[in-house]
Amino acid sequence: MTAHARQKNFMKTESLQPKRRRALLVCLAGLLLGVCAYCFTGEEPRPLTAEEQQLVGEWSDGTSTMTRSFHADRTISTSNSQYAGRWHIEEGKLKVVAWELFELPRSLSLSSIRLSWNSLQRHFEEEQYSWQIDFLEDGRTMTLNHPVDEQHPDGKWLWTKQMDR
Repeated sequence: MTAHARQKNFMKTESLQPKRRRALLVCLAGLLLGVCAYCFTGEEPRPLTAEEQQLVGEWSDGTSTMTRSFHADRTISTSNSQYAGRWHIEEGKLKVVAWELFELPRSLSLSSIRLSWNSLQRHFEEEQYSWQIDFLEDGRTMTLNHPVDEQHPDGKWLWTKQMDR
């Protein structure tokens, strides 16, 4: 390579360096701005209220083998892994947003694939529930208001906290 060619090459390289530095600075500034925005707008989870602390644990309504677990991070899950969701207690009401979990096909049969497809669609549908919640003095029993029916003649749905396993 001749001296003239090397000089031209050097000049091209030098003219690219400020552009690269500018691009790098713009990227870094964007990244810093994104991190700052996340830090200042991201909500810190509020601490559990005394009522919410009572709810944390595994609960059974006594009518089925399925239990519902209310976790300290305000998520909910069922023992049969069919549902998941979020919960909180507000003004004496337990509020739950739940959705079905996705189930993989159990076989390559058309019916199994169809069931899995339906499960995938239901996974994105959220259901919202709200019940008046009352804890009994024993701390291991709660009632949720429920429409009066054969199983709930007094309009109360009785739940019992399961012992730690």
